[in-house]
Amino acid sequence: MSATDIGTAGAGPRGARTEPPSPHAAFAPGAAPAAPSSRLLTLVELRKMTDTRSGRWVLAVIGLTMVGLTCLVVFAGDAGDRTSADIFLASQTGLSLLLPVVAIVAVTAEWSQRDGLTTFALVPARERVVRAKAQAGLVLAVCGIGVSALVTVGGHALGLATGNADGGWSIPLGLVATRVLDCAIAVFAGLAFGMLLGNPTLSILGFYAVPLVLGILGDTVSALDATMTWIDPGRALTPLSEEGGITGAEWAHLTTSTALFTALPFAGGLVRTLRREML
Repeated sequence: MSATDIGTAGAGPRGARTEPPSPHAAFAPGAAPAAPSSRLLTLVELRKMTDTRSGRWVLAVIGLTMVGLTCLVVFAGDAGDRTSADIFLASQTGLSLLLPVVAIVAVTAEWSQRDGLTTFALVPARERVVRAKAQAGLVLAVCGIGVSALVTVGGHALGLATGNADGGWSIPLGLVATRVLDCAIAVFAGLAFGMLLGNPTLSILGFYAVPLVLGILGDTVSALDATMTWIDPGRALTPLSEEGGITGAEWAHLTTSTALFTALPFAGGLVRTLRREML
């Protein structure tokens, strides 16, 4: 075998040489991988909310709160508060209070170097990531309502077995619907504060401090009482936890407060997320 034959061995058919791949081939339009579907992106965000140490702890606390408040109503509540509807409302307390923390952690963790580089490199369209987080939060809220209903059934059965339940089994569908709406608003408010402030500690503090300060102002300054009825989220959301339904005035209060403390921060936070530089 001559030196020429050795040099051309493995180069393909005689007389033809295999050209090395172009370094730009990976960036050709046809070579780009397909963007993940909305469903897949939502499932990924849902797993990120539940399969992290912080997410698991928050969800565990929500579950313990559901069981604890249910037992409290069954064994220590007034006789008139031992209906399924009242047990259902009690079990919802921890969900509506703590579910926004999951949303805040999910959206603020995106700006850590590891998560940001991964997510926004795979899905550069950041509005798709935000939409997936909102959909995952809504799925989590609906699942939480379902778990709460199961805990209610168990609590009511325990109350009947121990002679501490007086009411029936039914939970009004209107009450379930308003609770779903309340949890959905809580998720969007958590995302809004997380995107707008960008820091988990600051976002959680702002989320809980705003209703607290407004409530204190309304209670201590009588001149502000009527105004706080419209803008205080704590007051506006209260009818969503009552069995009697919501009046037209209460819907107006709820819409105004939600626009000020959920929709407006969400819009501002979305703009900041889309324009924010990766440090």
